[in-house]
Amino acid sequence: MLLLLVLLAVQAPIDSVQIVTRDIPNFWRAYDLAAGTDSAERVRIFETVYLQPGSPGLRDWMRVRLMNRDTVRARLARAGWPKERLDSLDSVKKVTAPFYERSAAEELLRALGQYPRYYAAVRPTTLSVDTNSRITQGIRRGLQKLAALYPEARFPTIYFLIGTLSTGGTTAQSGMLMGTEQSASDPTTPLDELPDWAQKNLPTHTFASLVGLVVHEAVHTQQKPAPPGQPDNLLRHAMGEGIADFLAELAVGPWIANAPRQIYGRAHEHDVWVDFQNEMQGGDSTIRMWMYNGMVPPDKNHGAIDIGYWVGYRIAGAYYARAKDKRAAVRELLELRDPVAVLRESGYAP
Repeated sequence: MLLLLVLLAVQAPIDSVQIVTRDIPNFWRAYDLAAGTDSAERVRIFETVYLQPGSPGLRDWMRVRLMNRDTVRARLARAGWPKERLDSLDSVKKVTAPFYERSAAEELLRALGQYPRYYAAVRPTTLSVDTNSRITQGIRRGLQKLAALYPEARFPTIYFLIGTLSTGGTTAQSGMLMGTEQSASDPTTPLDELPDWAQKNLPTHTFASLVGLVVHEAVHTQQKPAPPGQPDNLLRHAMGEGIADFLAELAVGPWIANAPRQIYGRAHEHDVWVDFQNEMQGGDSTIRMWMYNGMVPPDKNHGAIDIGYWVGYRIAGAYYARAKDKRAAVRELLELRDPVAVLRESGYAP
């Protein structure tokens, strides 16, 4: 009876997690209506059919992933916003809807213009998220396993959206935001229009990998902010992302084993680690050489895009393997009060 109560306690928050897909058919409705119209009309259609009726997740998505901040800033200046108000735009919620909606529509149309065959090819897959039980049930099983590792976990709504290939997933106030178009290709999908980083990485972003990607983002929703005074450096960023990769793997299995960063990391672990040790206290410019670096030249990204994730993943795995109390280890990784101490206690030194 006690075991049943424990299982029910874990199950309840998972069953209540919403999976919202209604924005995806709206995107394709706008796509069809906009075909053959002039540029101004295409922008209007995407604003009124896809963006304005959007879910709370899509509203956040526009601000954090779709709008072009430089474009929006220039338009706000022309609209009379004073410089001090413009300088506060890091708080993107202060940008009013007409400005970010228009820019978001323009950015979407730019991506559609650059990669028309890719978007056309992934349409059926993006529309199948809510009917694909392998995906929806896999997500709920993964979240349930994550909650078993960290019983305090409570998960926000999951929004499946269409973007500009800029991200596979992120988090915002509304919940988890998934760029479904990045995980909808298959071996027949044309990739030749895409930039080099996408041609290398999208083949590993399979539809099945959406399960692991959602759980990765779910880990981010449980992570705690850095304590006051902690440096915002490469080590902390690599640990934050690597912990999300590692805990997602505990929950769903090796979902990114074939990603370029994992393949390169396994083959060059010692060399990567030597470089990382030398640079792990670095700030923004260093971080961009290790992470979030699809546009960085191959000779400057330490061997593979997002290889910093790999290092953090390996440190997290070593820490967890050494821990006698696995639940306590998961909590320590999520809180990450002191990345240097976690690294030291992990014993990681390939």
